[in-house]
Amino acid sequence: MSRTAPLALIFISLLAAAAIAQGPPRTTRVVPYPIDLPAGFEAAIEAGTRSRTGEPGAKHWTNYARYDIAIEVDPKASRLTGTAKMTYVNRSPDDLRSLTVHLYQDMMRSGRMRTRNITTTDGFELQEVRVDGEKVRARARDTKLTVRLPEALPSGSEKTIEIDYAFNIPKAGTAPRMGYEGDKVIYLGYWYPQFAVYDDVEGLVADPYRGNGEFYMDFADYDIAITAPVGYIVRATGVLQNPADVLTKQSQERLELAREQREIVHIVDADDLEAGDATAQSKSGKLTWKFHAENVRDAAVSLGRTYLWDATHAVIKDKHGRGQDGTCMIHSVFEKNAGDWIRGAEYARHTIEYMSEHVYPYQWPHMTACEGVIGGGMEYPMMTIVGGRRPAGTIAHELIHMWFPMLLGSNEKRYAWQDEGFTSFWTTLCRDDFNGKKFGGRRSVMRVGDTIGRGRDVACMRHGDTYGTESFGFASYSKTEGILHQLRGLIGDELFFKAFKEYARDWAFKHPYPYDFFNTFSRVAKQDLAPYFRTWFFETWRLDHAIADVAVKGNTTTVQIEDKGRAVHPCIVEVTYGDDRKERKVIDTKTWWQGTGATLKFSGKAVEVVIDPDIQTLDADRDNNRWRKGK
Repeated sequence: MSRTAPLALIFISLLAAAAIAQGPPRTTRVVPYPIDLPAGFEAAIEAGTRSRTGEPGAKHWTNYARYDIAIEVDPKASRLTGTAKMTYVNRSPDDLRSLTVHLYQDMMRSGRMRTRNITTTDGFELQEVRVDGEKVRARARDTKLTVRLPEALPSGSEKTIEIDYAFNIPKAGTAPRMGYEGDKVIYLGYWYPQFAVYDDVEGLVADPYRGNGEFYMDFADYDIAITAPVGYIVRATGVLQNPADVLTKQSQERLELAREQREIVHIVDADDLEAGDATAQSKSGKLTWKFHAENVRDAAVSLGRTYLWDATHAVIKDKHGRGQDGTCMIHSVFEKNAGDWIRGAEYARHTIEYMSEHVYPYQWPHMTACEGVIGGGMEYPMMTIVGGRRPAGTIAHELIHMWFPMLLGSNEKRYAWQDEGFTSFWTTLCRDDFNGKKFGGRRSVMRVGDTIGRGRDVACMRHGDTYGTESFGFASYSKTEGILHQLRGLIGDELFFKAFKEYARDWAFKHPYPYDFFNTFSRVAKQDLAPYFRTWFFETWRLDHAIADVAVKGNTTTVQIEDKGRAVHPCIVEVTYGDDRKERKVIDTKTWWQGTGATLKFSGKAVEVVIDPDIQTLDADRDNNRWRKGK
């Protein structure tokens, strides 16, 4: 992955550079003041659960849960009924007087505050709540349920809550991230009551669900039983526990074959569907599918009576850090004539293997990609839903979410870029690897710089519910990807990818905050990168290096560069001579702190001068980055 020499030694601390600038500056620079840690984060450092260098503290903890959920889905009525037995494990040092439960489907209720237009349903129908078997009064408010406990839950103890509930499944396209298409396909996300996170930085984090920003979830174990009509292929987060009860003997044999060979195996094909052999049969006309998952932050369910089902397996090198390779089953369920979905399992396998090698080994036993009911895609542990006939890039994106945030359990609602931006960055690299191309993020950098140049920039460090739809997409996806590509060019491939691996290793199955990410990169790069992160994640400053003048006299070329923006960043200038020789020089940040102009001299007659020749910086105006002799 090596590209150009790193600029790490050039990007010195901006504050230090400002302090040593000689003479009066030609312009007033905005000094990127240090990143002020929130009070809760400072308290966590003092308590020993976090550190100033990016690693978890010696006393770090995360709470946990166990879910035992049984539901029945009626596709014709588009309705779900169920019971959730939920056990909360208090690993914190605090005694808890109440437990907060998210009821995400209540966002669909008329009168709820939302960030997008939807078709309302009756919301989450809360039928009965029991604590330790005793019925309690409970009332949902703003997609949340607070359960007052008879007595405080001490540190190291657990408490079980049971909830009987139901809701009408929304039609596809009328609700975010889930829905039904007639009675042939149903995808269920946020379909069960879920404990809110109580973490070491903020304590209870229970933001209501508005529809735009996503979620913050603890890790948990799940046992899920889904009752559905015969003929519906059911996939869910976790490992199928009772294949003999729900699959035909032929499908069971094919599934075992997929565990052994690399070739794609058709578990259920078009002939099976036509013959009515997609599933086992039952006198009741119903089947109950049972799944088990461990150490995941959520669970999803898919049902399809017109699904084809392909499977294979991925090889995970050194899966558990003991020098032994492991495997992961790869499933793809899709409808007949679904375009490139015929390669869905292949796309999924490549993504899992690529990310396992370059970031962190995939830890779970299964992964399923579902052709689904939404136009784009949505991620859940061990499952994705992806729409469209050309799913390759989207499958990669949604599967990379298995690392961000399914492995690294960040708060997607408040810091969406830790989820979507990281995923977008790695999607570009993974897609290039699959296609044998090496664009290396150049298109992303150009696109982000152009957007900033047109004045459509927004800061990344803001709550997901405070964005408009377009600005949310830019700040959380595109801008963050561009910032990471630029950082890669700044510190070099070796340090950049080492830092990402250490971040993943340290925060796997935990709740990293942005400051943990910032501090990890500063530690690994062995330089204070806080000014960089301050500039690009907290502010909306423009970077605009421009060629002001080029003079060729005799055998000397003099190039004048102007810094027209507020973001301070090294500038690479490349000169091409008449004999096709090239030479590069770098203007460091110290120079820019002394003023907005810089002069470079080259020994030779230039025919072309280019700023940022490798397209590594988020330059807002590339029209002023190139000079050619005679033009």
